[in-house]
Amino acid sequence: MGSWLSTAWDPSTGISDLSGKVAVVTGANAGIGYATTIELARHGAKVYLASRSENRALAAIEKMHAESPKIQKGNLIWLPLDLMDLESVVQAADTSMQKEERLDLLVNNAGVATDSYQTTPAGFEVTMGVNHLAHSLFTVNLIPILKRTAAKDDSDVRVVTVSSSGHAMLIPKHIRFDKLDDFKYHGMTSSPNFSSTRDLFSRYALSKLANILFCKELQRRFDLEKVPITSMTNNPGGTNTQGGMSVWPVWLRPVMSRLFVPASKGALPVLYQSGAPEIKRDPAKYKAVYFNPSCKIEAPSALARDGVLAKNLWKTSEEALGTYIKG
Repeated sequence: MGSWLSTAWDPSTGISDLSGKVAVVTGANAGIGYATTIELARHGAKVYLASRSENRALAAIEKMHAESPKIQKGNLIWLPLDLMDLESVVQAADTSMQKEERLDLLVNNAGVATDSYQTTPAGFEVTMGVNHLAHSLFTVNLIPILKRTAAKDDSDVRVVTVSSSGHAMLIPKHIRFDKLDDFKYHGMTSSPNFSSTRDLFSRYALSKLANILFCKELQRRFDLEKVPITSMTNNPGGTNTQGGMSVWPVWLRPVMSRLFVPASKGALPVLYQSGAPEIKRDPAKYKAVYFNPSCKIEAPSALARDGVLAKNLWKTSEEALGTYIKG
């Protein structure tokens, strides 16, 4: 979803030396997550691949080392994380803080879109449950280590959340993120058993709107506490990945795969926000910004800029996540 435009920015030369830095990337074994992870590791970062499947994560690590033999052994590590399971999300955050004394970068990248209405074990619609609620819980539970890292000399801590231009499409007017039922949204139709591409896009759009609002409110809270952490979000554009193709009907996927860009290009705004040195030089300019596929700051939809909506989302997310939130 989004623009087909590319950018002249080159991550191979545009990213700072990341030696000594620690990053966590969700959904890192494929697509944009893979492209982001390998580039961060090429620049010296230790990167945790947060994903559900050990086999897929280890296969991705092996492939990354084969593609880039200069990546230091031990700098690519699997972090078990099942975003459908909130207990797993809590454990992944705990494991990160047990293994590391610092966390310089968190990339909330993983996402899903389902053809039919499904719920997580906690009872929330899957797209919202995975794309927003699980990532929200993961981020909030990692705040202690993010803050500790931000307190270090010469720190540069960032939280990057992958959204989509789809955040502005098919958003129901009645949803204000002020009640738990807003996390159980079925789609544009009234029947919970009805399945259509419009419903899929509508559920996905709502989760991507939540991603931007979460980024905005997270930054506001950091600023209130005067914590030097930069929270950003972006639109990777139409990307030819398994996840990117999954939102389209099967018959249309061969056409869309020709129109969309490869994961390496879709990852550019993610990588810019993750490693470009200008963000450290002028963090105020980049607080809570939304990047387009060309790595340019762009205004998201009016709803995505709604501060009251962002506060509602945060409060209701805390209610939904309940005792899973630590601290």
